[in-house]
Amino acid sequence: MTAQIIPFPIDRHVYFVRETARILERRHGEAADRFWKMTCRRLYARLQIQGMADEAIRTEIQAFTQAVQLEMQRAASAWSAEYPKGAA
Repeated sequence: MTAQIIPFPIDRHVYFVRETARILERRHGEAADRFWKMTCRRLYARLQIQGMADEAIRTEIQAFTQAVQLEMQRAASAWSAEYPKGAA
């Protein structure tokens, strides 16, 4: 009998999603692109080592991408509510 390992969905790793979003908020242009590509490559490799199929990995990375984007939007909305009209 073989067991199927089902990894915890990456987009549910709240700390990882939030930390990635915070780093991307501080980086711009090429630095942000490099960081994002490196993060996705590492994530891909990690999931591949865990034995996930390529299609499942792509699905996980897409979900992670969406989670990071939503976190960045949430943080921007919270900041805007705290500092209306750009007041500091």
